[in-house]
Amino acid sequence: MSDEGLETFEVSGGPEPEPERPARPERRVAPMAEKRYLCVTIVDHNAIIEQTGEESYVHLRIPVALAEAGLKMVPPGKLGTIDAGLIVEMIEEGATGELINLTEEKKTISIRVE
Repeated sequence: MSDEGLETFEVSGGPEPEPERPARPERRVAPMAEKRYLCVTIVDHNAIIEQTGEESYVHLRIPVALAEAGLKMVPPGKLGTIDAGLIVEMIEEGATGELINLTEEKKTISIRVE
Protein backbone atom coordinates (compact mmCIF):
# COMPACT_ATOMS: atom_id res chain seq x y z
CA MET A 1 0.00 0.00 0.00
CA SER A 2 1.27 3.43 -0.89
CA ASP A 3 1.33 6.44 1.47
CA GLU A 4 0.80 8.88 -1.37
CA GLY A 5 -1.86 11.51 -0.74
CA LEU A 6 -1.97 10.89 3.02
CA GLU A 7 -0.86 13.59 5.35
CA THR A 8 0.92 12.74 8.51
CA PHE A 9 1.19 14.69 11.71
CA GLU A 10 2.96 14.38 14.99
CA VAL A 11 1.14 14.18 18.29
CA SER A 12 2.77 16.12 21.06
CA GLY A 13 2.60 14.91 24.61
CA GLY A 14 0.69 17.91 26.08
CA PRO A 15 -2.98 18.78 25.84
CA GLU A 16 -4.12 21.38 23.36
CA PRO A 17 -4.56 24.83 24.84
CA GLU A 18 -8.17 25.88 25.40
CA PRO A 19 -9.44 28.50 23.01
CA GLU A 20 -9.72 31.96 24.50
CA ARG A 21 -13.20 32.82 25.64
CA PRO A 22 -14.51 36.31 25.15
CA ALA A 23 -14.38 38.31 28.33
CA ARG A 24 -17.69 38.31 30.18
CA PRO A 25 -19.02 41.83 30.46
CA GLU A 26 -18.89 43.18 33.97
CA ARG A 27 -22.17 43.51 35.77
CA ARG A 28 -23.17 47.09 35.77
CA VAL A 29 -24.42 48.49 39.02
CA ALA A 30 -27.42 50.69 38.40
CA PRO A 31 -26.72 54.36 38.99
CA MET A 32 -28.72 56.15 41.64
CA ALA A 33 -31.04 57.65 39.01
CA GLU A 34 -32.28 54.19 38.06
CA LYS A 35 -33.20 53.40 41.67
CA ARG A 36 -35.69 56.26 41.85
CA TYR A 37 -39.42 55.71 41.68
CA LEU A 38 -42.27 57.70 40.23
CA CYS A 39 -45.21 57.75 42.65
CA VAL A 40 -48.64 58.88 41.48
CA THR A 41 -51.54 59.07 43.92
CA ILE A 42 -54.97 60.21 42.81
CA VAL A 43 -58.01 60.42 45.07
CA ASP A 44 -61.31 61.24 43.39
CA HIS A 45 -63.39 62.86 46.17
CA ASN A 46 -66.42 63.27 43.92
CA ALA A 47 -66.76 59.50 43.42
CA ILE A 48 -66.54 58.98 47.20
CA ILE A 49 -69.06 61.71 48.02
CA GLU A 50 -71.57 60.67 45.36
CA GLN A 51 -70.92 56.94 45.86
CA THR A 52 -70.94 56.39 42.11
CA GLY A 53 -69.05 53.12 42.33
CA GLU A 54 -66.21 54.49 40.19
CA GLU A 55 -62.65 53.82 41.22
CA SER A 56 -61.89 56.60 43.64
CA TYR A 57 -58.25 55.85 44.45
CA VAL A 58 -55.23 55.27 42.21
CA HIS A 59 -51.73 54.66 43.56
CA LEU A 60 -48.89 53.89 41.15
CA ARG A 61 -45.23 53.35 42.11
CA ILE A 62 -42.82 52.42 39.31
CA PRO A 63 -39.13 52.90 38.44
CA VAL A 64 -38.52 56.25 36.77
CA ALA A 65 -37.12 54.44 33.72
CA LEU A 66 -40.70 53.31 33.05
CA ALA A 67 -42.32 56.67 33.78
CA GLU A 68 -43.75 57.22 30.31
CA ALA A 69 -45.32 53.75 30.15
CA GLY A 70 -46.45 53.97 33.76
CA LEU A 71 -48.32 57.21 33.26
CA LYS A 72 -50.24 55.51 30.45
CA MET A 73 -51.52 53.02 33.06
CA VAL A 74 -53.39 55.76 34.90
CA PRO A 75 -57.08 55.46 33.99
CA PRO A 76 -58.18 57.98 31.35
CA GLY A 77 -59.30 61.30 32.76
CA LYS A 78 -57.84 60.74 36.24
CA LEU A 79 -54.90 63.09 35.64
CA GLY A 80 -57.24 65.86 34.53
CA THR A 81 -55.37 68.51 32.55
CA ILE A 82 -51.90 67.47 33.77
CA ASP A 83 -49.56 66.85 30.82
CA ALA A 84 -47.95 63.41 31.27
CA GLY A 85 -45.27 64.35 28.70
CA LEU A 86 -44.21 67.27 30.88
CA ILE A 87 -43.88 64.95 33.89
CA VAL A 88 -41.63 62.61 31.86
CA GLU A 89 -39.55 65.58 30.68
CA MET A 90 -39.09 66.79 34.28
CA ILE A 91 -37.92 63.33 35.35
CA GLU A 92 -35.47 63.08 32.45
CA GLU A 93 -33.98 66.42 33.53
CA GLY A 94 -33.38 64.99 37.02
CA ALA A 95 -36.29 66.40 39.03
CA THR A 96 -36.79 64.77 42.42
CA GLY A 97 -39.22 65.10 45.29
CA GLU A 98 -42.73 66.39 44.87
CA LEU A 99 -43.45 67.43 41.30
CA ILE A 100 -47.17 68.12 41.57
CA ASN A 101 -49.51 68.36 44.54
CA LEU A 102 -52.93 69.44 43.34
CA THR A 103 -55.78 69.55 45.83
CA GLU A 104 -59.17 70.74 44.69
CA GLU A 105 -62.74 70.13 45.74
CA LYS A 106 -63.24 67.04 43.59
CA LYS A 107 -59.76 65.55 43.31
CA THR A 108 -56.33 65.31 44.94
CA ILE A 109 -53.35 64.49 42.73
CA SER A 110 -49.84 63.92 44.04
CA ILE A 111 -46.93 63.13 41.72
CA ARG A 112 -43.44 62.74 43.18
CA VAL A 113 -40.09 61.10 42.55
CA GLU A 114 -38.60 59.16 45.46
